Amino acid sequence: MTIFVGARFLRYGLIAGGLLVVEGAGQAADPPQTADVLGDLHQADQKEIEAGMIAQKNGGSQAVRDYGRMLVKDHSAADKKLADLATKENIDLLASTPARGANDMGTMATGPSFDLKFAQEMLEDHRKAIAAVNDARDNTNDPQLKKLLGDLLPTLEKHESAAEKIIDSQTKKR
Repeated sequence: MTIFVGARFLRYGLIAGGLLVVEGAGQAADPPQTADVLGDLHQADQKEIEAGMIAQKNGGSQAVRDYGRMLVKDHSAADKKLADLATKENIDLLASTPARGANDMGTMATGPSFDLKFAQEMLEDHRKAIAAVNDARDNTNDPQLKKLLGDLLPTLEKHESAAEKIIDSQTKKR
């Protein structure tokens, strides 16, 4: 699962594996458009909410099930905030919503095997999300978007840290 799948974020510094795209020597990238960023964030929130529901169902440990609940709660709250901004700026998010079942988490095994794979995916996704949100925040010309992105970062960092803790506890069991 990749949080920011849009080509727009590729242009702003995030590609698979965390490598940076350089647009050309001496050229500054165009600032990200608010609609593009909100659309990508909305899509990411929907996928994380679904992943959280799957973790609550398939998690072998209480820590993973609790993490799933946290994902659902936090990404639902974040999605409401970005939907509010989208409404203020007349941006339609419905076109950016992924189809139900688009999350590849559902194909993972249940129990301890699920827990480690899930936590590794969440760690990778949240690291990518943090980099993309930082980049968009630092390059946007929209002050409301900049504030929203800054407000989202602590939650994403909390999710990253919680995923690391789950990975540590799962690898100690092996």
